[in-house]
Amino acid sequence: MTRLLRAVDAACAAGAGLAAIAAALLALLLIAEVLLTSFLATSQPYVIEYAIFLQAAVLFAGSGWALRQGAHIRVSVLLGALPGTARRVLDMAGTAFALGILGFAAWALVQQWLRSLDLGSRSFYPMQTPLWIPQGVVTLGVCLLVLAFAARLLRLLRNEAPEAAGAPGGGSGE
Repeated sequence: MTRLLRAVDAACAAGAGLAAIAAALLALLLIAEVLLTSFLATSQPYVIEYAIFLQAAVLFAGSGWALRQGAHIRVSVLLGALPGTARRVLDMAGTAFALGILGFAAWALVQQWLRSLDLGSRSFYPMQTPLWIPQGVVTLGVCLLVLAFAARLLRLLRNEAPEAAGAPGGGSGE
């Protein structure tokens, strides 16, 4: 079980790496666009399209890693006011609920990705990017988040700290 949890953590860390690369590319793209617009009075037709795709990659690809780091918004005030067992049970219930919602979202995104792949759907922007590419990144990110929530639930069931050591509120079991 420990190896499985480590594999999920490693996959989520790889997703965070992808998100970091997307963030750097987004910054470079926007800086270049500002410079081109300011000094050459021109704009690249692909900037809006790829900025949207890169923003989605940043948002979703790193979300599984962020969950493990304790960076997602939670009702910590409520959890902190409860005794240990009640806190753990409420955390498990919230995690299971989120896992159900995200599982459905992941299933729907996989279906949409497969449909775009099958139909050869393209964006309506000038570059006409095949939509399966950015949809695949978003789908991967949500699937990683599903795995991260499943790992979180397993850790809670095993009475382990759901957040990584060094994360806010993480690193110590109860």
